[in-house]
Amino acid sequence: MKRSVTIVDIAKRAGVSFKTVSRVLNGAPTVAEELRRKVEAAMRELDYKPNRAARLLRGGKAQALGFIVGAQGERRDSPDIDRRMPSYAADVILGLLQACRTAENHLVIESVSAGDAGEAQAILERFLDLVKLDGIVLVPPLCDTDWILDVLESRDLPFARINPGLQLGRGLCLVIDNRRAAREVGEAILSFGHRRIGFIDGPDAHAAQRDRKTGLLEAVAEVPGATVEVRQGNFLFTSGLERGRELLDLADPPTAIFAANDEMAAGVLAAAIDRGLSVPAELSLVGFGGLAIAQHSWPRITTVSQPTIEIARIAGQRLIEGRAGDAEKGGQVITVPYDLTLRQSLGPVPG
Repeated sequence: MKRSVTIVDIAKRAGVSFKTVSRVLNGAPTVAEELRRKVEAAMRELDYKPNRAARLLRGGKAQALGFIVGAQGERRDSPDIDRRMPSYAADVILGLLQACRTAENHLVIESVSAGDAGEAQAILERFLDLVKLDGIVLVPPLCDTDWILDVLESRDLPFARINPGLQLGRGLCLVIDNRRAAREVGEAILSFGHRRIGFIDGPDAHAAQRDRKTGLLEAVAEVPGATVEVRQGNFLFTSGLERGRELLDLADPPTAIFAANDEMAAGVLAAAIDRGLSVPAELSLVGFGGLAIAQHSWPRITTVSQPTIEIARIAGQRLIEGRAGDAEKGGQVITVPYDLTLRQSLGPVPG
């Protein structure tokens, strides 16, 4: 059986590196014209004509989007029990699939750690060399990681950033007003008479969520006698469980806890149930994000609902249609509405 021609064979015939061949196949604008002609000549001589390569050499669209996920400081080979895809990523994937299906495109997913920049950059560069994409979608914390944005810009690859907190306008940015939303949460909690409030923060690498603590503190500062006890979480269920236990173990525990995302809020709910506490009769609880876990728990968790599926679908559509940003302004910011969804987990202060 005749062996299939590989990019290594093409590189040897053309006298170039295999990375140069990859860049030619991916239509990268950084390849010198002379090298491009050598590669294309070698491909013809070796009869390398798969449909994908033929389309790319004609300059056609890739018909694929990339979704890059990861966690700050995470290693791909980590045995950490919490090393997994963040739960909101499922909603992002669903929205992107909706956009791709309508346009007969495909979705390609890759995991990149923002912690080890050297190793992670090599992984990302290799991925971009091998896969031709019409655009990339990023979520926190990668959407605020400078070197990732630098790599994408150096390749003239359009990208969309979902809920970034830094450098808004760099690429297509889809955001909600985290500060205002968290302030509304604080006002709702206070309106039920709560004055001892616990807050479980998200990881600092998620820049946009920092405004959630700011908004809560602003609301609490306007009510005499109201206080906030802060604990640091990491957006995962186990951190909500552990930080929730810490708050409930205080000599004067909070009567309401606000977690910076729904997954941690579910962890707090588990901590309360473990102690035999009734929610909301003895402890009120609020999350953030509008994830399925907040709706499917019992009692259902009050939360700030952000339309993640719709946000992702808009991002995908704009990338596919080549409308990721204004070329003159360098990008675009779209502010998406949110909704404070009141459910059974929030009630009056006990007694």
